[in-house]
Amino acid sequence: MKFLAKTCLIGGFTAAFATQAAAINITVHEDAATARTNYESTLKSGAVIEDFNDLAGTRVMGDGPHESWEGSSNAYDTDVGTFTLTDPGQPRSGNENIDQLMIESNATGEFGRSVLADDDLWLDSNDAEEVVWDLDGSLAGSGPFDSFGFQLADAADVSADLTLNFADGEGMASTTIPFELSNGNLRYVTLHSDRNIVGGQMTFNNSTVNDGWGIDNVTVGKLPEPGSLLLMGLGLLGLGAARRRTQ
Repeated sequence: MKFLAKTCLIGGFTAAFATQAAAINITVHEDAATARTNYESTLKSGAVIEDFNDLAGTRVMGDGPHESWEGSSNAYDTDVGTFTLTDPGQPRSGNENIDQLMIESNATGEFGRSVLADDDLWLDSNDAEEVVWDLDGSLAGSGPFDSFGFQLADAADVSADLTLNFADGEGMASTTIPFELSNGNLRYVTLHSDRNIVGGQMTFNNSTVNDGWGIDNVTVGKLPEPGSLLLMGLGLLGLGAARRRTQ
């Protein structure tokens, strides 16, 4: 699987941070379908997945994709936190409700974002210059998390500035997810911290005023401890050896 990985040591940038840094690993996977399956299969029980399928309103069908949507709102409160449009993009001919996020489908969606359409809905930036995702540390009763992943489509010019608040009270830390992609793309982004995260905020900043992106299947949860993964692997090896002896 091809992917672009970026590992950042968070902490030590200012005197306010503690001496021991939290390790943040961010990976942008090109094979989005395989990456999502692999990631979700490794999470502990209790992970929360937001697919946006329950957020549709009354479908509006206009003359084109800019005039069509399944739902619209300035902010959506979801199982994985709140998405808010904080800075609209440039109004263009027929581009309506530029101050609102859209819920889209294959019937209403714009341009390259339709790669997300698998008989379901997604959240669309509606060409906003800035969208903020606020993460709660106790998502749908799951408790503190240390990992999340999501599908991102058509992110030609988007970057994402991420700020996280760690459970040990060390305060805020920030990094940037490296989105330098092409039109009509589909990627799967994963993030893992070596400490629990009790809250955070991701800001999606577009470098242009007339480009957009879609996000879907946002998953927040907790990965097993490295020791648990090692024990799982040893158990599988032992099972394989037992089968060979039986044969």
